[in-house]
Amino acid sequence: MPDTEPEDLLLTAAEIQDVTNRDMPTELAQAIARMATDAVRDYCGWRVAKTATETVTVASRGGHSLFVPSLNIVSIGSVTENGVTIDEPADYDWDESGILYRGGRGHRRWHTGRRAVTVTLTHGYEKCPGGIAQAIASAVARGALVPSGLISETAVGQTRQYGRTGSGAPIDAGFTPEELTRLDSHRLRNNR
Repeated sequence: MPDTEPEDLLLTAAEIQDVTNRDMPTELAQAIARMATDAVRDYCGWRVAKTATETVTVASRGGHSLFVPSLNIVSIGSVTENGVTIDEPADYDWDESGILYRGGRGHRRWHTGRRAVTVTLTHGYEKCPGGIAQAIASAVARGALVPSGLISETAVGQTRQYGRTGSGAPIDAGFTPEELTRLDSHRLRNNR
């Protein structure tokens, strides 16, 4: 996975320091912000926050509704079906929750097939939702989102060591069930 750009992180290094109420080196806070962003986006199945324009290609079952991987669409730039751009916005409509509706003349349906529809959309929350920030803060406080290369840190005469398994992975890595509950309201469902 390519490096996440600082402006594309769910939380910045400064916000990581704020939500965890911990003074930590900026490099560590940036590494945690990258890990947290990747972990949340992987779990939720979409970008979640920091609004951006992306192009996604999805399969269609041929119905009137088509789900795209987003739960907060801001706008739709273009829609292409089987390589043909749908020029008439009246031929489709969309919902903020990630659903494209096919309609227009003759009450058409989406064509059936893998990679049948390509959508350019602007989506994601402008700021990281509070529940996600709380889940990240809790996971960081437990050391679950500490970069695997870091075993201890020393500052102002104090040393902190983080628990690791034999392979170097953090003990209790990942989010707890309570933290996952905070993420679940922003997670795409598998049955979509």
